[in-house]
Amino acid sequence: MTAGGDFIPQDSDFDPGPNYPVVFGITLTPVISGIALAAAGLISAGLLWNYVVSPTWEAYQSLDAKVKEKNEQLKEQASIKQQIQDAKTKLTQVNQQRDQVLALFATDKTLDTLLLDINQLIDKNNSGRIAATKAKLNSCPAWVRDQYSDIVTYQKFEDKVGALVADAKLKKFTPNVKGTEVIADGSLGAPIDNKLKRQSIDVQFEGNFNQTQSIFRTIERLQPLLLIKNLKIEVGDKNRALVPGGLYEIAPGGIVRFLTNCQPDAKITTSFQMEALIPLNAADKKALVPTPSPTASPK
Repeated sequence: MTAGGDFIPQDSDFDPGPNYPVVFGITLTPVISGIALAAAGLISAGLLWNYVVSPTWEAYQSLDAKVKEKNEQLKEQASIKQQIQDAKTKLTQVNQQRDQVLALFATDKTLDTLLLDINQLIDKNNSGRIAATKAKLNSCPAWVRDQYSDIVTYQKFEDKVGALVADAKLKKFTPNVKGTEVIADGSLGAPIDNKLKRQSIDVQFEGNFNQTQSIFRTIERLQPLLLIKNLKIEVGDKNRALVPGGLYEIAPGGIVRFLTNCQPDAKITTSFQMEALIPLNAADKKALVPTPSPTASPK
């Protein structure tokens, strides 16, 4: 009996199914191939990381660390440069302050002209003496004015009773014969010892009260730093023959009248010891260094 129509039964030998490759006895189905490819990808990624990415990353980190280190070094160098600049600025300021302080002290040059300076500042107080004398004579009686009619008469009058307006004079200026000496006795404080030297000068001048006050104020403004010691002031002149009480006259009727506005200036004699302070020079400092005693050679 034959089958009718177009139906032809299918033989199983003609449909073998998918043909997958076999490697090492393993059929590479899609699933297995996918797993194998994934594993190969992971392995490749691991190899890429180990041999390419990781060394590059390590090199990057090393370079980055070096860059940071250099930046820190640059910052430190900038800080050091700033510190050096600050130190130079402070040194300049200290030098300026030192120069300003040293300028206050005397020098060998200022000592040489000190006598001239003192004498000039005293003489300046006599600049208006003639005019002041004429003004004072206007308050004097005629017999006093007559004493100033000529130079010989008024000189004798002032030698006897004193000058109506005192003449400021430098009477003594005697430097110590020992010259300058290094201060080492603690008289100006222990920190000053062996850092300054001094020149002592005995000074004496005379004048009236206003002149004496003016002279002292001018001495304070002199360039070198000067110390005044052993100050002694005497009022009056023992050499004058003027009786105590000053000038007077006998008015008619035997009345003694004191010439209030016509009296000689009270002369003030001022004596003191002046010390000029001088910084030590290189030779002075060298002289302070003790000379080492020679070592005895063994016999």
